[in-house]
Amino acid sequence: MTPVRRCLVAAAALPVLAGCGGTDPGPTPAQAGETLRSHINQLMKDTGLPNVAVTDPGGRDLDCGENGTKRTYGVRSTFRGEDAGLIDEMTGRLTQRWGYKVDAVFAPESYRTVLKLVPSRTTVTLDMPTKHEITVAGETDCVQSQP
Repeated sequence: MTPVRRCLVAAAALPVLAGCGGTDPGPTPAQAGETLRSHINQLMKDTGLPNVAVTDPGGRDLDCGENGTKRTYGVRSTFRGEDAGLIDEMTGRLTQRWGYKVDAVFAPESYRTVLKLVPSRTTVTLDMPTKHEITVAGETDCVQSQP
């Protein structure tokens, strides 16, 4: 290949390569919201908890920040029997199956545990407000609208 042709090939490839170098904008609020819903529903199914009720159906953009939107989703379950280890079990499932990272671990006076999955822009909060009730609430990050 002659030097002139090499130069032309390199010049033609430059715009293509420049387009590949940008940062990944990540999922949209709708995509992150669907991931959140899917993960929470699968978590409840895998844990085998009875009486699961949707407390926040999500599915709509909520304003946040300047020109930003987020999505939410939540469920609740009441159960009988022992609750020992339930938060730990659910935390293990979220971390092992999807790679969530613990953001805030529960303290002795509170069972609330917060987990984040950065690539999908999702946060899940596990809580036991009463002895035989668990809530799982999720929200996506606030995502700025693209111009």
